[in-house]
Amino acid sequence: MEMDSPKAATPAAAGVNLASMAYRTILEMILDRRIPSGEVIVEDRLATALSISRTPIREALVRLASEGLIRKEFNRPYRVREVSNREYFQSMRLREILEGEAIAAAASRIDPLRLQAMKAEMLRLRDEPKIRFEDHWAADEELHTLIAEASGNAVLAQIIRDLRVTTRLFELSGLPSRIRPDCDEHLDVIAALETGDPAEARAAMERHIRSLAKDVLGEIAKS
Repeated sequence: MEMDSPKAATPAAAGVNLASMAYRTILEMILDRRIPSGEVIVEDRLATALSISRTPIREALVRLASEGLIRKEFNRPYRVREVSNREYFQSMRLREILEGEAIAAAASRIDPLRLQAMKAEMLRLRDEPKIRFEDHWAADEELHTLIAEASGNAVLAQIIRDLRVTTRLFELSGLPSRIRPDCDEHLDVIAALETGDPAEARAAMERHIRSLAKDVLGEIAKS
């Protein structure tokens, strides 16, 4: 019996794939500061760099705008969103409140297997001689998202995701000294979750977020 040959991707599917590829690439460029905060995004330049047409580039930019990473004013090009000191610290205060609420709700609901996997990853990163910044960010994102989603409140989880976009854009200027303290604090959060005690979990999360905000304030004071 002859096997059917694989079907070629339809034009629509190919377009979706190109848009997804463009989204991931532009996102990485923003998060790596290759496109800094406030910089204009030039569609033609991106299309040339990625060797694709402007259509998937535009689709990717619409998606990035919907996630709050870039902004577009009327009759003007997209720009990478800039986050002020004031907006950052206000967002961090909200994160302290809302992520504290989320983790308290998640304490009795979180998947223990996923929590163990996160613990193993944090231990690996903590003991890594040279931690890659992107690996740290990925683990940070995974843990905070896991907790927000385990809260069982989809609206709360979405608000937390939006706030994390804001604070991450601000922190992208680089806080390399925070990588190992973050790992230790994340391990404290995981340990608190393992107890199943909502109050202990809330306290660990609040300490973590306050610690980060304090270190950022210290970096700002130096500049």
